[in-house]
Amino acid sequence: MQLAQQPLVPGVERDAAAQELLEGVSSLVRAVRCIEHRHLTSESGLRRSDASVLKVLMKDGEQRGGEIAAKLGVDASVVSRQVTALEADGLVSRRPDPADARVGLVSLSSHGKAQLEAVYSSYTQQLRSALADLDDDAMIAAAATMQRVAIAIVEANKVVRRSQPTGD
Repeated sequence: MQLAQQPLVPGVERDAAAQELLEGVSSLVRAVRCIEHRHLTSESGLRRSDASVLKVLMKDGEQRGGEIAAKLGVDASVVSRQVTALEADGLVSRRPDPADARVGLVSLSSHGKAQLEAVYSSYTQQLRSALADLDDDAMIAAAATMQRVAIAIVEANKVVRRSQPTGD
């Protein structure tokens, strides 16, 4: 991918390497969203946001809705509505938290686990086919680089949030 050497915003100096990375990440996000949309809606009926909740539960196990919301960077009320719908579909279950009965613990059901595994198995097959020219070492190296970029962006965002005035 070769970008034009002119700045995106007139009068603002262009950082070619950072802009190339930004364009690459943006292209990757769009490509992944297209794949997710096709697989989720046609095969499982899940929305991307639902799959995100299920992935958190699969990875980290039973937890409070607020913990899920924090991991996804959304408001707890958003996750609460999602969990209600996922529970109605039999993909998750809720029980009172023994430490605080006012709070519920959410866990992935066996049906939810099976549905998520089926979707990601399909993703994996499609990705493996699309990247057939890359061996495992190259894919692992690419994944490590992407993780490093993601962590750096998240950390930079935390610094920006801490430095912004709260309006109080």
